[in-house]
Order: sequence, then structure tokens, then C-alpha cells
Amino acid sequence: MKLYLTLSLITLVLFCPLCPAPASGAELHNIPLEWKPTETISALDAIDLTVFHNVKFIVKPFNDFRKRPEEIGKNVEKRGTNRILLVTTRDNVAAWLTDRFAKILEEFDIDVVKTGGTLVLDADIVKFFVTEESVYKADVALKVRLKSPSGAVLWEGMTSSNATRFGSSYKAENYFEALSNAAISAVHALLRNEAFKQAVQKNK
Repeated sequence: MKLYLTLSLITLVLFCPLCPAPASGAELHNIPLEWKPTETISALDAIDLTVFHNVKFIVKPFNDFRKRPEEIGKNVEKRGTNRILLVTTRDNVAAWLTDRFAKILEEFDIDVVKTGGTLVLDADIVKFFVTEESVYKADVALKVRLKSPSGAVLWEGMTSSNATRFGSSYKAENYFEALSNAAISAVHALLRNEAFKQAVQKNK
């Protein structure tokens, strides 16, 4: 019995340092998405929003053309192994981001309606991902279309942004904070895009 215990302890000491383990104790798989921005609209550069006065936007459901839509992040920190720790969600990213996009517009005091809108917005999700190494770096990129109520495309273009967060390793809240901040900044970038604003002005 003593010999068995001794061998077991030796095996544990020898091989445990080689076993990669997430810092949080469990891998972040199939987690629900959470909205957790740490930045506010007021902290961003001021934008002249005059062109959006008397415009009511309908935000149509986004499309998600990413190859692996369930993946929203990865940890690539060096832990004595080349293993990458993925972060995945069970939620529909396209539906979630459509809802958040509309709510961010409203935070900028832009009218968003379900029916009877002046103009229509929809988008393809190109990037929605966090890479964690020494910091959490989120990238959000959308291919946005401005349409008439009848469906004619009036403008099409990219809006994107990134956000960086510091925090404990492999923590869900840090991934959510980075993604939320990047989403806000991506909408901010769209609203300051002169080509987009000119298209709104011309067709409102």
C-alpha cells in the first residue's frame, strides 16, 4: 500500500506541471453572452449627430458569416504547452449583436423603431472575437448596409473597432468587457463615417 501511494505521488509531481489548466478552473465553453461595457458613450469623441435628426432607423437581423460562429475568443498565453483555450457561446451571436447595435444607437439619441422607419440598417458580422495573451484584445467588424424601406441599398461599408482590457487570466467577464467596449466603438465609428452620414442626409 505504501509503495502504491509513493508511486502515485511521484507520478503527480512529475506530470502535473505539464497539464494545462484554465486559470478559472473550468474551460469557457457554451457560455451565455453578457453585455458588460466598462466605457460610456460620453467618454468617446464627440460627434455631430445633426444629420440623424428626424430619421427613424429599422435595424434588421444581422448575418453571421464567420466560419465558427460559436467561437468568441481564445487564450494563447504560454503555459508550458501549445494548447489554445477557446471561448465559445451557446447563444446566437447575430441576434445578440443586432439587439445591442440597436440599443447603442438609442444611447446616441438616435431613433430606432420596429416599423415605419425612414431608413433600414442591416449588417454582416465579419469579426467578433477576443484574443487573450498579455492582455485581452477584442476585434469587432461589421459590413453595414443602409437601405430604403423598399430594400434598395443606398450605402454599404465597413465599420470596425478594437478594445483592450487587462485582467485575470481566462475570465469570462474580461472577454465580455472587451467585446462590449469594441461594439460600442464600432457603432461610434459608423456614426462618424462621412460617407455614411452623406448617404443618410441624401435619402432621409
